Amino acid sequence: MALLRKLTPMRKLFYFLLVAGFVTAGLYFYPTGRTMAKVPAQPDVFQRDPRQPLIDGLILLRAKELVEAPVVDGFQWPCGAPNGAMIYDAQPFGAMNRKRNGHHTGKDLNGIGGQNTDLGLPVCAAARGLVVYSGEPSPEWGNVVVLAHRMPDGAIMQTLYAHMQEREARVRVGQHVCRGQRIGSIGTAGGRYPAHLHFEAIPSLSTEAGMPGYHPDGTMNRIDPSELIRQHPAPAIPDPYLEIRRLRFREAAQQQQTNSPS
Repeated sequence: MALLRKLTPMRKLFYFLLVAGFVTAGLYFYPTGRTMAKVPAQPDVFQRDPRQPLIDGLILLRAKELVEAPVVDGFQWPCGAPNGAMIYDAQPFGAMNRKRNGHHTGKDLNGIGGQNTDLGLPVCAAARGLVVYSGEPSPEWGNVVVLAHRMPDGAIMQTLYAHMQEREARVRVGQHVCRGQRIGSIGTAGGRYPAHLHFEAIPSLSTEAGMPGYHPDGTMNRIDPSELIRQHPAPAIPDPYLEIRRLRFREAAQQQQTNSPS
């Protein structure tokens, strides 16, 4: 009471109005038998599955994926032989396709026999990488795998393998693959084309599976896979990373046997 007597009339009015405001707000929002309207929960973009099928879409690579993308020791051809033997370029990078009204954004690698002579032959990783997409973005693309690689200068490069007959069951998003490791087989995208592998090189931080395979003004942000392989050729030996992985798996298996109860 002594404190109230010390307050000026203006301060008393201020505190009275402040308390009255809190009381009024509490009475208004307090549920008194009536059901308050609930605001529908909005989907959290960071909680959605970022690997859902894509149609002409982009998915920004996660920070974890950028960190885990392995440094390459070079690139080789993904089918035929590592040096490109037994395949030919059925539709070169940047070639104008009047029917599709655009420039080709990759290379169409076909067996030297043409048509479906290479149907079902292995498709291998052009370099060691991290699987950032594995699925069917649209029927026209068929089975697609996208790998992320770290270049020697630290930049991120991706390689895309499309129209495959099947993807290897063990090739899943988040998995590391070695250069030369089988990731699928040459296909026809469900019979839409003669068998071939559509192969792209993409310097990008977004997974671009499902983007148009032709571009009216050029080739978007794609680069010629031939130039990538020419500038960063793989050594003529198997990927040492493969042997390291085998040793790690062997050690993990031995450790599991040691720790398992007899």
